[in-house]
Amino acid sequence: MVEFKQTTREWSDRIRRLLKDLKLSQAGLAERLGVSPATVSRWLAEKNEPTAETYVALGNLAGRPDGAYFWERAGIDTSKLPDHSLRQALSSIQATLDDFNLITSKKVSQHLAGRGNAVAIPLMNVTAFGDRVPPHENVRLSQAKVEDVLLAPLSWCPHPENMISMHVAGDSMYPTIPAGSILFVDTAITDRSYLNEKLVVVAHRDLGFKVARLQRLAGSDLLVSANPKYLPLDVSNATKWKIFGEVLWWVSKDLKRNS
Repeated sequence: MVEFKQTTREWSDRIRRLLKDLKLSQAGLAERLGVSPATVSRWLAEKNEPTAETYVALGNLAGRPDGAYFWERAGIDTSKLPDHSLRQALSSIQATLDDFNLITSKKVSQHLAGRGNAVAIPLMNVTAFGDRVPPHENVRLSQAKVEDVLLAPLSWCPHPENMISMHVAGDSMYPTIPAGSILFVDTAITDRSYLNEKLVVVAHRDLGFKVARLQRLAGSDLLVSANPKYLPLDVSNATKWKIFGEVLWWVSKDLKRNS
């Protein structure tokens, strides 16, 4: 059997190019990714290959179009990602975390556990409305545009390639989710049985998106608001009301902070 030895690994060349493009030293790249300088040195020497989580972070640093290579190495289907620059998100991520309270429906760390675990999540120009609040314009997801790209730790995203974020309007989920918040939605999770008593975004074919807690009863599915002045909304008709995804966490402005 003849064995072919690869003399040059493309991924190491791509990392070298990234260092040059960003004008970073090996130590500087290590700091950005939350790894040791020795780890970066081993990549360049082709002794070890980056992990999937680190490939995601490398793609975030590179941005489009070069970042697609690193994301694909991480196993992400780049055809599903929006064609949008990540540079602005990378430069403003610290400000985003400073200006918002991070609220999560899962017991997860409140800190970025190393930039090597960061995942890019598109913020779409769509809005999940509170009950009885009609949308000014029903923007279908297929027609939606990317406003920005936000980052989150990979450990928070069971399905990174299926994560999107959207705006919230209306007071039906107040005080749990105030108006003006941003939802982070896992669109891979749509099974109604699994989502019973969980926060969800549901899409109506004409009315757009709604956010509430799904409650399954005998013979009916209801959206239950956090605000007691709103009655439950029947979403049993799966033809009209489709589960868009599970709300994993959301961010809302700190109303106590002085502007």
